[in-house]
Amino acid sequence: LTEAPTEAEEGEVFTENIIGSSDGYDYELWKDNGTTKFTVMDGGAFKCEWSDINNTLFRRGKKFDCTQTYKEIGDISIDYGVKYQPFGNSYMCVYGWTREPLVEYYVVQSWGSWRPPGATTSLGTVTVDGGTYDIYKTERVEQPSIDGTQTFDQYWSVRREKPDGGAVDLSGTISLTKHFDAWEECGLELGKMYEVALTIEGYQSSGFAEVYKNDLKIEPYSE
Repeated sequence: LTEAPTEAEEGEVFTENIIGSSDGYDYELWKDNGTTKFTVMDGGAFKCEWSDINNTLFRRGKKFDCTQTYKEIGDISIDYGVKYQPFGNSYMCVYGWTREPLVEYYVVQSWGSWRPPGATTSLGTVTVDGGTYDIYKTERVEQPSIDGTQTFDQYWSVRREKPDGGAVDLSGTISLTKHFDAWEECGLELGKMYEVALTIEGYQSSGFAEVYKNDLKIEPYSE
């Protein structure tokens, strides 16, 4: 992840790995191979398409400088609206990383053919934003990360039920800090914040999505 940030024009289309910012929101397209199309729009909005890929992430949000914990940054939430049509394995989620410790995290709101993260025992639950989420911890061994190939933990909140039965057009709020608090209560330590992003991920699948609302809010943190 050494690419120089790019300032996108509204409606600009990217097909290869890119990191940049536009209209107050950071964005990133990452893939290992395959065909991708990522259209950056006003505000936090974006469109994405993928096919013949192994793994790809389209994300739009805020990158931080890894000097503050989530509590120091504030109470983070995202109001979203997305038309989401995956064919196969895919997640619609809030995604990001922390350093010290290096952690990759997911709050999965909806998914394609497979509910992540697999046959793992839940560490607990958090009920927020009209849904109940199971909390999981998994380990990635010698895999790509924001700091090169590393072994690191993944933290997950995964909704038990797809919102609106998995409808194509989804909208609502993801109160991210409530998930972080619940993870810490389960003994899952987060480090200094690197990123918060509304994300569409595809894994060995195809699909498309239009994120027409992505309103990232940061308010003062309160216990």
